[in-house]
Amino acid sequence: MKFAAIDIGSNAVRLLIARPLDLNVVVPNFKSVEVTRLPLRLGDDVFNKGEISEKKQDLLFKAMTAFKYLIEIYNVDSYRAVATSAMRDASNGKEIVKQIKKKTAISIEVISGLDESLLLQKTILTTITNDKTYLHIDVGGGSTELTIIKNKKTVAFESFDIGTVRMLEGAIHKDEQIRMSNWLQSISLQYHNIRAIGTGGNIVKLNTLGNPSQKKPMTLSMLKIINEHISQLKQEERVYGLGLNPDRAQVIDSAGKIFIDILTQSSIDKIFAPNKGLKDGIILGLWQDFFLG
Repeated sequence: MKFAAIDIGSNAVRLLIARPLDLNVVVPNFKSVEVTRLPLRLGDDVFNKGEISEKKQDLLFKAMTAFKYLIEIYNVDSYRAVATSAMRDASNGKEIVKQIKKKTAISIEVISGLDESLLLQKTILTTITNDKTYLHIDVGGGSTELTIIKNKKTVAFESFDIGTVRMLEGAIHKDEQIRMSNWLQSISLQYHNIRAIGTGGNIVKLNTLGNPSQKKPMTLSMLKIINEHISQLKQEERVYGLGLNPDRAQVIDSAGKIFIDILTQSSIDKIFAPNKGLKDGIILGLWQDFFLG
């Protein structure tokens, strides 16, 4: 039995094909059998020009065609394809989704920021084993999802149009920054002794670079130090010196700034960074639909 998740983000397009290791539990562990990440950077077009260019459309069609064949080759039982911030904002997003369906038979759901948050929560909740209060922070290319989890249950969540590609394009609006600050202030008044969980490839990589032990959460001071170091490096030094993919190298310090800002405003000095993401939530959701359906 195998499931496939397609995540069409603002920075990259991802395919994960995974199989459960145990068929007799509600929340099994999964083994990845195919992981593909393509740095299409759809947000470059959308956050600058409001639509996805013909060049990027062509690359996206080719990516979806490749994913279609991989899904067939691996004999996947069920799949789900979702698109997030860039496709939400693109004026030609609906037409592109329609054309992809026509050309590849892949159905893409353009989900809201709150739906994105709910999918992320599916996988994050599986990593929490105590009844403490957590702020889950997921920073993407086009949006940031914030969630309060208490006693292993989601009690508040919100999505903001603040992301790494938006930051590079100078497309983050002041009103959205104020809205996030007000939300964080409200949360800080309602909940105390909050811990932080960060998801997304950038915080995972920052944790790897700035937290050698990997057995403890990364401190805010460690995050500031490693992010400042990266921000002073040229693109070539990030790629060849730190071993980052070129697209990651361009946005990683922007992600670090967003995480630092959120942690600082929330008076949180440590952050856990499990290697989980939207695609993992999609896979778990597919399994639960099968198991419960």
